[in-house]
Amino acid sequence: ELPPVKSAEHATSPRDAAILAAHGFATLARLSDEWLAAGVTVEELRDLLGKVAALARQPNPYVTPDATRPGGFATALAAALDGESRGATLLNSADVEYLLAFRDAGDVAQQNRSDVAAMLREGHIGLFPDGTLRPRLPLSRARVLHSIAHALEARNLLRLQKATARPSSKDALVLRPSSGKGETSLKVSADAYLFSAFGEGLFPVREINFVGGESVAYHTSALGEIDYLEAWPSASGAATDRFSPFANWSEAMSPSEILSRLGRSVPAVGALVDVRVRQRGVSGRVLDLEVIGTSGTAHVRGGRVRSALKLREQLFVVDRTFDESGRVTKYTFKGRGWGHGVGMCQIGAYGLARAGLSYDKILKSFYTGISVTKLY
Repeated sequence: ELPPVKSAEHATSPRDAAILAAHGFATLARLSDEWLAAGVTVEELRDLLGKVAALARQPNPYVTPDATRPGGFATALAAALDGESRGATLLNSADVEYLLAFRDAGDVAQQNRSDVAAMLREGHIGLFPDGTLRPRLPLSRARVLHSIAHALEARNLLRLQKATARPSSKDALVLRPSSGKGETSLKVSADAYLFSAFGEGLFPVREINFVGGESVAYHTSALGEIDYLEAWPSASGAATDRFSPFANWSEAMSPSEILSRLGRSVPAVGALVDVRVRQRGVSGRVLDLEVIGTSGTAHVRGGRVRSALKLREQLFVVDRTFDESGRVTKYTFKGRGWGHGVGMCQIGAYGLARAGLSYDKILKSFYTGISVTKLY
């Protein structure tokens, strides 16, 4: 388990350190907010950049104490990655000055300017929230680790493989390669670094539950076991109806099309101004849809909502697209399921069967308080 890191400034540090550790970097021994915030030492940089050079098949770069600051670090990292200055080769003076248009760019030494410009353009180094690079100050370990991890990943120098997960156990992960051909089962090491996506970030976790469909990136050790794993949730979720292409649906309509569909269900209300859900049932299904027009308001209630609008289900939400004047030009109904919402979901029952539930448990999951009895 990774040591706890709580500072927002170090949000990417656990992943940076773990992904580097899986590739032979000694980055995790003292991982903490205090250690990450402290300035990197020249000895640490020599070790880190030496390993970068080894992965890039380049000779060890010459690392001086100046490399502990942003300009010198950019030049040393460029040497470790390419054996030379890519920025000096590919950027002319106009490019460099154009890319170094931040507040304290004047503090970047002339001999480092093209490397800083190139590293900024490639995203390997970044500015502080106030729009400065702080070239005269030592780099923190957190920023160095992030720069190295970002550069190695961007150059495809990390041996990460990508796949789609299948329903799996805790000890072995069943994967379908990105090529889509075949499946493979890999053991997950007991001390593997595990990361799961929440929102836009990857965070360390103790375990990952795979239901199938998750996108994963992983690294295997010399023993063939997964020692680093990151996973993004399946877009279809974890519900038992996720196997159906109709579990989630979307249908867009113009205001005039909505009025056309509702023509036999509501009185004339003039030009459509809005449609609003006024009431939902205990299951979340729409029980009362208000139709607001320029000359009146009407309601569609109960099971007529689905049939009047010709939607698959009454379990939906409504998104709106506006024009420059603020008028709605399109309504998008986003929903789940296909049917009247009563009784047993056939796709859900299929999903429960795939999960190993017996027929009686499946029936009882849909019909509460029943008993299954043999009648003949």
